[in-house]
Amino acid sequence: MLDLELLRRFVAVVDTRSFTIAARELRISQPALSQGIARLERELGCRLVERNRRDPSTGVLVTAAGATLLPEALALIAAAERAEARTRRAASSPRRQVITIGFSPGTPPALLDAALTSGADGIEVVAVQLAWGREHEALVDGSADLALLQYPLGAELPQCVLRELARVDRVALLPVDHPLAARPEVRLADLAGEPILDPGFEDGPVGFRELWLGLPRPEAAPIGRVVGPPKATVDEMYAFVAAHRGMAITTAAVPDVYQRGDVVARRIVDLDAVALGLGLLAGDRRAGVLRTASAMVERITAQGG
Repeated sequence: MLDLELLRRFVAVVDTRSFTIAARELRISQPALSQGIARLERELGCRLVERNRRDPSTGVLVTAAGATLLPEALALIAAAERAEARTRRAASSPRRQVITIGFSPGTPPALLDAALTSGADGIEVVAVQLAWGREHEALVDGSADLALLQYPLGAELPQCVLRELARVDRVALLPVDHPLAARPEVRLADLAGEPILDPGFEDGPVGFRELWLGLPRPEAAPIGRVVGPPKATVDEMYAFVAAHRGMAITTAAVPDVYQRGDVVARRIVDLDAVALGLGLLAGDRRAGVLRTASAMVERITAQGG
């Protein structure tokens, strides 16, 4: 079984791209950090990170295996932290039920506010940011009681019930000096052949991968090269777009929350909107979950979505 502490060290190295900075943030010695990463690599039988000795200014490089491990590590760490927090809250307030709502990066603040203020008497609602695209998995494995999701219009999720709360346009993230950045909006034909960042979801629910690749497309607007590996965080997605590695498709809610001077968002006028909704497990009959879900839907409806 993977050691959570080693996973935390691995994530710190990837986030900072530096053993020195990661060791300082973790408050451990650099040799101890290096030994921990080496131990994790031995357990997995592969290299996860490499020092770029030809160009040290670029920092630590993440291997393909490391990029695959990163979202899994983030999910495991988040699940452990949620379990610890919920257990401590339950111990300190045995009569108070805790309902956890998972959400993804770029979830509109209004939806989060509605979620956090939807608890009835005796119910505490907590929101936990999940790794990109992990909302469905969190519902199924029980690490979230409810989830705010972004999904294709009319989509269905295995084992889950969805209630649409709002709709939001899809946008193209482009480098600020891209020729299309000067336009207020774009069409798929304008993006024909453009390299696009891999959104992941290869093993995810039907339609989710296609949603973020802008598929299906007209023959006159073919998709460009898909640049992998999938990006685990919004910061990583923005960094790759800014570095001209490829464009990305996301919702208009993301640039409302995350902004960088070297990346612009342009609405894609001929793509359908994305549904923003509340998900819960089909057959979940827990009174606290149902009361919280109902209160949240009523609050969003009263606000006009």
